[in-house]
Amino acid sequence: MKRFLVFLLLFPALATAAFFALVYLLTGAVPDSLSGAAFLYLIFVAPALVVAGVDWRVAKTRIPGVMATTLFGYGASTLFMVWDNGLSKESLALGLIGGIPAAVCSWLSREKQNGSAM
Repeated sequence: MKRFLVFLLLFPALATAAFFALVYLLTGAVPDSLSGAAFLYLIFVAPALVVAGVDWRVAKTRIPGVMATTLFGYGASTLFMVWDNGLSKESLALGLIGGIPAAVCSWLSREKQNGSAM
């Protein structure tokens, strides 16, 4: 339950921040209102739940959870961008929109065993 709450509350905010940071770095565009940020936050709720499900599933395997979840988030975002815009440097960079929040949320939702995180 903790995992889904972390992803549900934190992933959309981090993905929105990563989106605006990357768009600013790639194009120099600055958001003019907060309505776009609120809309993006709502859009990123569904991917947050999908990535939380992947993280929950990977946590039950021997694969390092943070690494697998980060690669899934980055790969899913990159595939969506490439499918929508074609292969380019920008599409690969915008994959970070899913990779960064997936890594942070997965790291924060890890369970500790024997006093240290797995």
